[in-house]
Amino acid sequence: MNWAGWHEADIQAAQPQARKQARIPCPHEDRRWSQDSQPAPESRSYATRGQDRRQVVRTISARDEGLQREARIRLGSEIRGLLERGERKRTKHLDVFFSAAPASHSRLGLIVPKHGHRIVDRNLVKRRLRDIGRRVALPHFEQAGIHLDFMLRARRSAYGVDFGTLEGEVTTVVEGLCSRSS
Repeated sequence: MNWAGWHEADIQAAQPQARKQARIPCPHEDRRWSQDSQPAPESRSYATRGQDRRQVVRTISARDEGLQREARIRLGSEIRGLLERGERKRTKHLDVFFSAAPASHSRLGLIVPKHGHRIVDRNLVKRRLRDIGRRVALPHFEQAGIHLDFMLRARRSAYGVDFGTLEGEVTTVVEGLCSRSS
């Protein structure tokens, strides 16, 4: 009885034949490859590898939109100094620290404690705050002509809110700072 459907083949396992040796093909027996085949591309010299590549036109990438190195507060001593000497405003989900910037431009810093959450959750909050700072805070300060060191510290409740809520809180604080200094 054939149980295979119309689109299936009934293939039976090949039975080993007694007293036969395994067949070893000759080197040029395979007809798919020509006898005059070219050497593999790996054998080219290193000097000529990049010459046949096309020139790529530079486009705006996500890397260009990132927070520039000079716009970051990176050193621990700078962060500690800002926490000690800077002013603080509290929102429902964030602590915002700020003081006059020693540089001729505003800078952004982030503190996102673990608060018992997974690293994936922490990274999500960091990305949100970095994006909000880059798109909301720094441009507002630049338009107002203010040079501040601006630090956002996530509170425990920041892990449970969406992007819009965090953005609204930062916008409120930034607008307050810009109107205060005007």
